[in-house]
Amino acid sequence: MSMMMTKRTPTSMRLGGKAKKTSKTTKSTKGWGGGEGGSGDLSKWYGAGRKLYLPGGLLTLDDVPSYLNGTLAGDYGYDPLGLGTDVEQVNKYREYELIHARWAMLGAAGAIIPEGLAANGADIKGATWFETGKVLLEGNDLNYFAVPWGVVNNPLPLIVVLGAQVGLMGAAEKFRVDKTGPPGYAPGGKFDSDVFDGLDTNNPGGPFDPFGLADDPDLEAELQVKEIKNG
Repeated sequence: MSMMMTKRTPTSMRLGGKAKKTSKTTKSTKGWGGGEGGSGDLSKWYGAGRKLYLPGGLLTLDDVPSYLNGTLAGDYGYDPLGLGTDVEQVNKYREYELIHARWAMLGAAGAIIPEGLAANGADIKGATWFETGKVLLEGNDLNYFAVPWGVVNNPLPLIVVLGAQVGLMGAAEKFRVDKTGPPGYAPGGKFDSDVFDGLDTNNPGGPFDPFGLADDPDLEAELQVKEIKNG
């Protein structure tokens, strides 16, 4: 499904010919892309000369559906079920795919970090991800926030962990769907949810890009490919 992600052009996010307002200002980003900075060769990921899901000689552009034209981040020309023919549906798929990709990357961090802390002396029960549920199901408590080395002790039983997880995830999802929520905090300070009004809901930037990594539109297009590939 990675062909469903859109590329941000230097001036706007475009999908099906419609431009969405963004808060981006164009600048050259040094260092992140290596060498002189900025993006790498975007022709590898976008356009007619992009990489396809099979090596050259096994697949050509003549074998790729015409609607997969290389404007989408992660478009390798693979859509055997024809899911990308409807632009409005692609919008929904793009949102679902990004959400799943981002949660997957957070989940990977949540599995690796506690195990790494435990390997370096932190007393974290169930630190190995596939043992966490076992620890709880055996009737033991679990430090939900897993603060290492006894700085904060917050042992919680399974029912409390389950309730906290459902409540926190449910609230986050409701705020996302309603496009509103409580004030947030970023390195730039406190912000209200209306700061995102009129912006692309999947890649709004602003407080979610405190380091300005996406201020260079070409670099942002490359980072979108990396995000969906890693997710």
